Formats: sequence, C-alpha cells, structure tokens
Amino acid sequence: MKKNTVIALIGTMVLALAGCGSKAPEAAPATPTAAQAAPTEAAEEPAGEPDDTESEEEEEEEIIDKPDFTGVYSEPVSGRCRITIEYLSGDDHKVNVRWSGSAFESANWEMTATYYDSTGLLEYTDAKYFIRTYSDEENYTDDVKYTDGAGEFWFEEDGSLGWRSANSDVDGVTGDTFFERLPENAGIANPWTDADSAEAAAQGAGVDYFLIPANENDYNGHQVYILDYRFMEHLAEANGSIGSAELTIRKGLKQESDDVSGDYNSYAFNWSFTTEDGFTVNCFGNKEGSAMKVIWLSDNFSYSLNVMGQGDESDTYGLDDETLKLLIADIQ
Repeated sequence: MKKNTVIALIGTMVLALAGCGSKAPEAAPATPTAAQAAPTEAAEEPAGEPDDTESEEEEEEEIIDKPDFTGVYSEPVSGRCRITIEYLSGDDHKVNVRWSGSAFESANWEMTATYYDSTGLLEYTDAKYFIRTYSDEENYTDDVKYTDGAGEFWFEEDGSLGWRSANSDVDGVTGDTFFERLPENAGIANPWTDADSAEAAAQGAGVDYFLIPANENDYNGHQVYILDYRFMEHLAEANGSIGSAELTIRKGLKQESDDVSGDYNSYAFNWSFTTEDGFTVNCFGNKEGSAMKVIWLSDNFSYSLNVMGQGDESDTYGLDDETLKLLIADIQ
C-alpha cells in the first residue's frame, strides 16, 4: 500500500512539472496605434541639425556675378575721350565723361548710372551735358546743353566698354562708341607718340603715307604753318595753324568709324560738297558755310580737318568750301 501510494504521488508530481513547462496559447495581437503604425524611417535617422543643403543651393543660385565697371576707359581711335566710373553703393555708379575738342574746349557728361541684372546694362537718365571753354589754364565757362540725358553702358565680349547716348541729336554721340579699360593706376595715359615729320608719323601709324599742305602755302588768302606731328596706331596727325586759327589734319585707316577727327561736339549746321576727284566731303560748323570740322573718305583711309578760331571767334570761325577744296587737294 505504501509503495503504491508513493508511486502515485511521484506520477502526479511529474505531470505537474510537465504542465508548468508547456507554453500557453498566444493571445491575438492588439490593434496598433497611429504612432505605432507610422513608418519608422525618420526615427532611424541619427539625431542632429536640420539638413540645409537645399536652401543653401537656392541661395547660391540667386547670387549673380555682376560685372565690375569701376575704372578709367579711353576711346582708342581719337584718344581724346576718357570715361571714369566709380562705384557708389548698391547698383549705383558715378560716371564722368570728358571729350576734348581742342586745347581750349571739351564736352563733358556727369551722371549716376544703375546696373540692371535683367539687361546687363549700366543705365542712366540724369546726365548733365555741358561744353567747357577755357580762357586760360584755370578759368573757364560751362554751357549746359541738357540735364536729363539718358543712355547706357555695357561690356563687349572682348572686354571693351560700349556707350550709347539717347541724346545724339544734341551731344553728337551717334551710334555705339567703344572704349578700352586703362591699366590700374595708369591715370590718363597718352596714346600718342611725337614724330619729326609727316613721313615718320605715317610710318608709326601704319598708314603708308601722309601728305599735307606745305608751310607758307597760300590757300585762298589763308597761309598754312604745320608745327608738329604725332601718331598712334592706325592714325597720323599734323598740327599747326591756318591764318590765326588752330589747324589739325588727320589720316587714319578706315575701320568701324569713318570719323577720325576726335571731335564729337554738336554743330548748328552741316552740309557736303564733292571734290574734283569725286570725294564727298562732310562739313560741320556753327555758322552757315563756315566749316570747323571736315571729314571725308578716300580709298581705304579716313581723313579729317579741324579748325579752331581764337577769342570771340572760337565758336564760329571756319573755312569756306573753296578754301577747303584747295586744302583737301594737297592732303593724302
């Protein structure tokens, strides 16, 4: 009896231990919450500062490399014009232009120009244009022609500065004019080289030959005296007098401009005549029939003749057509 009882008890304990080691049936999973159901990619990213790459790229795209207009520029054909551009602030620049007509007179422009990204132009609408006449080295008078002039500057692919005036009927700056930037700290460089003869001036300029009226020749009552010569690339010049007036004669290679006079003043009258050799001569002056500036073309060359009277006649003195025909016949 006791033995059977012990065996029964042992069996009962084995069954109890077996029941404790078995797994209970799994319960049905609970419905996930919205937070649990959401993707976990953002949570998997390492903590740190926000990614600003896209915003930085957008800012970089908005930065425009604006051209640098500051500097001093020279008109390479005549060598008589200088443009000085200074940066003010924002997109604004101060611009001064001086175009020398002679030792006693210059055309001047003063304006504030603004750069526009949309056009790539430096534009102005407030230009003051005036003619400055010197009575001596220190004293002068200004004759203001307009104070609301408009125009624009821009850069060509070769780096030259272009200028276009919207008031060419008053200031005489017609078409597009181009300027070369002078080296930094070059100041107002002199592009001219002195020569001791017309032949040397022609050789230095590369214009083959340069023939001018002989000294003391009488041209319809006017005597000519040539005092000095000079040249620059593609342009030869002779300076002297005719009577009591200053006389400048130029010969240059026919290039972008047919006018090599370097005189861009506006005149009250303009007319033309034809020489015996068939050249059309264009004349400009402030008195009818009295030419102060004369330009003409012959073969591959451009010619000019400028006359500047003295004192009270400086604004009107010129030469008549008959005198000009005699002079031009001796200029080659």
